[in-house]
Order: sequence, then C-alpha cells, then structure tokens
Amino acid sequence: MATLYQKRVREDNLRKVLRFIHRMGSTSRPVIAQELHLSPATVASLVAELEECGLVQEDGLGKSRGGRKPAILRFNAEWSWVVAAKVGVTRVRVGLANLKGELKGKRVAPLASRNPKDVVHQITRMVAMLLEELPHPRILGMGVCCPGVIDRETGEVLKAVNLGWENVPLRNLLAERFPWPVFVEDGADAGALGEKWFGSGQDVENLIYVVVGNGIGSGIILHGELYTGQQHVAGEFGHTSIDFSGPLCLCGNRGCLELYASARALVHKVEEALRQGKKTLIRNLLEKGRDLTAELVSEAAYLGDPFALQVLEETGTILGRAIGNLVNLFDPELVVIGGGLSLAHPAFFESLATTVEAQSLLLHRRPVAVRKAFFGGDSELVGAAALTVERVFGERVPML
Repeated sequence: MATLYQKRVREDNLRKVLRFIHRMGSTSRPVIAQELHLSPATVASLVAELEECGLVQEDGLGKSRGGRKPAILRFNAEWSWVVAAKVGVTRVRVGLANLKGELKGKRVAPLASRNPKDVVHQITRMVAMLLEELPHPRILGMGVCCPGVIDRETGEVLKAVNLGWENVPLRNLLAERFPWPVFVEDGADAGALGEKWFGSGQDVENLIYVVVGNGIGSGIILHGELYTGQQHVAGEFGHTSIDFSGPLCLCGNRGCLELYASARALVHKVEEALRQGKKTLIRNLLEKGRDLTAELVSEAAYLGDPFALQVLEETGTILGRAIGNLVNLFDPELVVIGGGLSLAHPAFFESLATTVEAQSLLLHRRPVAVRKAFFGGDSELVGAAALTVERVFGERVPML
C-alpha cells in the first residue's frame, strides 16, 4: 500500500515538474525546487528521468547566486508533435505543431459538408495527407476546436448554432479514427489559450480574445486561466442581444450581435445596398464573376471604394461598442481580435479599437490595449495544439 502511494506521489511530482518546465521553456533545478516546494534531491531525480527519455535537455549554465552556476534545463519541444484541427463555418484547417505550439505544417480546405460524420471523414483525410508530407515518429495527441458550446470532459458539441449541430459526440467520432488522445474545445477558448501562451497575450494575466468571422465568439482568460463558466458557455458573445426587437437569430434570440457585426452581417448589408442600386466598386468586382464575401469588400476598400470603407468602419464601430461592454465587465489588460475579419482593411480594426478605447475610458483611468491576433487566422489552431499538450501533461507523463 505504501509503495503504491509513493508511486502515485512520484508520478504527481513528475507531472508537476514537466508542466513547469514546459510552461517556462527553460529553467534550472534550484528554481524548480523553490517554486514547487520540492527537495533538491527529489528534483534532481525527477529531472534525470525526464532527461533520460529526452523530454528535457541541459542547455548551458545560468547566472550564479553565490555558488556554482546552475545548469539550464530546456524543454525539448520536438520530442513529440501534436495534431490540431479547426472546424469553421466555411473552412476546415488541420495542422501539425510541436510541443510549444509552433506550427510545422497545415492544410486548409472548404468545409465539404456540415454533417458531423462527413466532417470527421474530411478531417481524417486531411490529417493523413499532412502526416504523409511531414511524418513524425511520435504524436502526443489531437486537439480539435469548433464554434459552439462544448462539454470539455466528454468532447461533446452540445450546440453549435452556425453549424446546425446539437449533441454531437465529436471526440468519440474522432477517437474511432485516430490512435491518440483526442480533446475538443470551443474555438474562441482555444484561440484565447493560443494567444495567452504563445502570442499577443504572453505578458498579461487577464485578456479577452474575440474571434470575428461568419460568427462571433470570445474566450476569457482571468488570472492566467481560461474561464468557461459553470456550463462551459461563458464567452458566447455573438449571441448577446443588442436589439431586443431585432431579427430572429438561429440561436432563438432576437437582435444578436452576430446579426450586426460579423462577416456574414457585413455581406448582408452590402447585398441590401446593391439591391437598392448603390454605386460601388463592389458591383464591378462581382461582374467579373467573383463571389460576394467580406474579403471582396475589403479588396474594394483597398481600391479606395468609399462605400466599402464605410461598411467596414460601421461594422468595426458596432463591434467595438459591444467589446467595450466586455471590457467594463471583466476589466482585462488586453483585448485580442482574431478571425477572418480581423485581417480585413485597416478601416475595420481602427474603428473597432478607437471605439473600445473611448468606451473603456468611461470607467477606466487608461484605455485597454487592443491588438490583432499574433497568429492571425491560426490562433485557434495553435490553441488547440497547446490545449492538447496541457491536457496530456495534466493527466499523465507521456513516457510513463
């Protein structure tokens, strides 16, 4: 009984040491002992085990604090890779990343079908092609994100309004296809984690990540940790009502923010203006056989089209006012804007940032910082990879 208890304590300590080195990137044995309240002898033994399997490597000497210079321990991010996937409303992305969330390769394709089994088949095929191009002898696990309300424990998509999904056992469906642990997360939450650990939010403890595409979502980091709420629905920002007598949303509410400030809303606004005979370069681009998308509106704005610039500015202002409410609720140090619309003409981001600053100054002495996502459209993919590493390391040490 005592032996079993000692084994569990050692495994727990080994897991703590591994996660600490992973999060720090590089550190030393004395720092580990001090921060984790472990004896130097225990740390030395645990680190030796991690070094033996290759997860941790020595990398020169650090600064002396009065005695011998300590050896610097570096986490070996290439020890294994992680598979990541993002299911969007119109596209599927898959990627391979190392254990620090650095993408080694990716594939992007239009979403072939919204049927869950078809989506799983498409992901399986794309991952197989990517692994054929970039093989690695060891895969730690797989992280998948999609918009909606996710049960993080079971990997079930409880509701994804824009995909038309309800009670989809996504993790189980994927686990039937892949031999690794599979984890499923809300896309905005994954994006928030990716930006916090490796992107624009590394220097802050409280941030809000807002993803703006065909839908709108947010991920909330409080005191360095992801906040998801009691039922994992915190951050369903796009389905907060800004007009209680507005049009009916797919979620059942009226006047949801997505209906006014998403890429889809922007396209609908342009469609209505074109029907009313609006003179704009957008019409010329459409006559060349192009599809009406937010990207096309942005292109017209770059060509100097006044109407395209106006629509982007108006959309940014509406979203900025809504984000200002989030700032006043959560008091973050940083707001990160991701998703496809964040890559549009600067008129969108500038009007958004200016509005957030003006609105946050109503209650704050200084404006909150507003930045574009460091990883652009890949924030959620990076976050899905990072989440997988964190979950695996939190549950077990891979070489045990």
